Amino acid sequence: MSVPPPPTTTAAAATHKWRFGYGSNLGLKTLREKKQLSVKSYHVGTIKGYELYFMPGLNEYVEPAWAAIRPSPHAELHGSAFLIPNDEADGLDKQEAGYNVVDVAFTSYDGEAFNVGLYVPKKPYVEGVSSEATPSYRYLKLLRDGAREGGLAEHWLDMLDSVEHYTTPSHVREKTLQLIEEFHSDESRRDELWSAEKLALHDGSDPDNFPTCTSIMQYVVQIEKKTWIFGSWKGHNVTRRNLCQFNGKSLDANDIRHDEPGYRPLPKLSDCSDEEREYLMQSLEGQLHRGGVIVAQLQPFLADQS
Repeated sequence: MSVPPPPTTTAAAATHKWRFGYGSNLGLKTLREKKQLSVKSYHVGTIKGYELYFMPGLNEYVEPAWAAIRPSPHAELHGSAFLIPNDEADGLDKQEAGYNVVDVAFTSYDGEAFNVGLYVPKKPYVEGVSSEATPSYRYLKLLRDGAREGGLAEHWLDMLDSVEHYTTPSHVREKTLQLIEEFHSDESRRDELWSAEKLALHDGSDPDNFPTCTSIMQYVVQIEKKTWIFGSWKGHNVTRRNLCQFNGKSLDANDIRHDEPGYRPLPKLSDCSDEEREYLMQSLEGQLHRGGVIVAQLQPFLADQS
C-alpha cells in the first residue's frame, strides 16, 4: 500500500516528519482513526539490521507485551513509513516514551529509499538478561490486521500468525473468581452501590479522603496506593474505554465521562463478543492481582444491563 509518493520538497521536510511503524503504529487505519494522525504519505517496506520481538508490557494480566526491536545484522524489519506533521510526530514520540527515535534508512517495496524515524527501545536488549513476553490477543490482532491492510510480505504475515497470544493461566482466573465471590459474600461490601458521581470523587485528587478507584464492568475497585494506573482510569468506569481500545477506536474521541452527554447507557455485556468480555475480565484482573480491592458495584452499570 502507498499513499501518495514521498514528498521531496524542502517545505514538506520542514513541516513533516517520517516515522516507522512495526507494532501498534503499523496500520494506516489505526494511525488515522485510533491515533487521529494526519498521515500525508504512507509506504510499506523494510529496514535492515533489526529484528522484531516482544518485550514485557505495562500489565502482565491484560497487556503483557509490546512490540520491540533489537539489532540483528542479517535481519530485515518489515513495517510502514508514514509522514505526519511535526507537532503530531512530537506528540507520538511522547506517547512512545519508552523508545528513542533513531534516524535509519528505509526502502519501500516499490523501491523508494529515504530516511525515517525508528522507535528503538530505550532499554537495549541484552542476550541472556533481557526478558521476552507474550502479547495479548488484542495487540497481536492489531499487528496482524495492520500488516494485512498494508500488504506486507507473505512471510511476514506468516511469522505474525505463528506468534502465540497471551491466555489467562487457570490459577490466575481461579483467584479472580475467588476475589469476586469473596466480595459478594462479604456483608460489609456486597450491598454497596455507587453512583457515577460518587465514583468521580475518587479520581486521585484527594486520596486521603477519597482513595483512588476505578470501575471495570460493574465492579468498583480501590487501587493499591503504590500501584500506577492511567489518569484517565481514575474515578471513571473504563468499560467503554476498554472496548474502544480492544476494537481499535480512538479513546479520546469515543470515551465519555459521567458528566458528558452520551455517558448512558453504559455498554451491555450481553452485546459484547466472547473476546471483548475476556478482555474486560483481564482488565479487571490487571487491578485485582496488583493489590486492588472490590469495594462496591456501580449502580448505573447494573441498571443499563437490563
